[in-house]
Amino acid sequence: MKTLFSALAITAAGFATAVSAQAAQNAATLEVTPGTTVEANVIPNHPAQPANSYFYKYSVTNGGKIVDTIPVKMCLKTSTGDWTSFDVNFSDPNGSTYGVLVPGNTKFTPADLDVDLTKCKDVFIAIDTEPLVLADAAKAEVRQTNISINPEGKNPNNINVNNTLPNIHILYEINPAANDTTCFTTDGDGNLLAACDGTAVTASGSNAGRFAINANKKNIEVATNPGQFYYNILWTNMTGDVQVVNVTFAKTGVAAKGANAIHAYAFPPSFSGVTPEAFQVVNDGIDSLAGGSDDSIEGITVPAGWTLWANYHMEWAGIGSILPAGIATTCGVANQSLSVLGTVTDANGVHTCTSGALGYKK
Repeated sequence: MKTLFSALAITAAGFATAVSAQAAQNAATLEVTPGTTVEANVIPNHPAQPANSYFYKYSVTNGGKIVDTIPVKMCLKTSTGDWTSFDVNFSDPNGSTYGVLVPGNTKFTPADLDVDLTKCKDVFIAIDTEPLVLADAAKAEVRQTNISINPEGKNPNNINVNNTLPNIHILYEINPAANDTTCFTTDGDGNLLAACDGTAVTASGSNAGRFAINANKKNIEVATNPGQFYYNILWTNMTGDVQVVNVTFAKTGVAAKGANAIHAYAFPPSFSGVTPEAFQVVNDGIDSLAGGSDDSIEGITVPAGWTLWANYHMEWAGIGSILPAGIATTCGVANQSLSVLGTVTDANGVHTCTSGALGYKK
């Protein structure tokens, strides 16, 4: 019996030890959630499989760059045992693109247990890429940056932290540019001129826009409709380097309107295009450059991937003159020409574009 009791005592002691060890297991559940980006509002794609992957996709024209911030929220959801601390580490970015900065290690302790989401910790991944230049300017590419998140610096070393922390994948789709230089003619408010059927002329380098010429009883030209015009030239810097450029204008059928007829402004990547709102930024923005009225503006700095928009404020040169013989009297055969040849010169060469319109007697 003594032997039996001894065996039972040993067995009970072993069971108690096992229960105690199980109760004392050091474990933590950390919830890590990458969110919508700060500047570009990119929402990550989080597929069912692989469940711990978040994909951020950007699209940029050749020579452009990406500047954005990815927020990451980390919350300690459960804590058991008697552990002291562990760190959350973001791996060094790897892949085919440079310019991504990850946060330093973030420490968690049992005191960070966050059942009501008041102690979550926010960190940020900063994206500021180099200019993304295609190896072949005619062929699109997708480049990638990968970041893994892992626990390290465990104290003690046996803390069981959940192994489903996310991997972050940043994808950069780089597309060839159809043309680095475009030009358009607009009215005084930045609206594209209309063709005879009333539709806006959206094609670059076109003279399909029409305007009417009004004359008095003595056949002297007194006004046009629209009354003022702007020639607009846009150039996207796809060289991969900062460029200091000059812009010149060779005009026909028009004269400068005002002492500061020329303006210029450089827009960052993801430029929204030719709109009246962007036109007003060029003309009246705080950082808009005024270039006088001598057919040129010089020394404009354009970062890689940015788009320069320069315009020239003009009026019809025939105002005050007698109507020319043979002037058209209907829109369909308009024959009074105004046009401007714009030239952007950078360190690598010149970029030109001509746009205009045709007028008729109203």
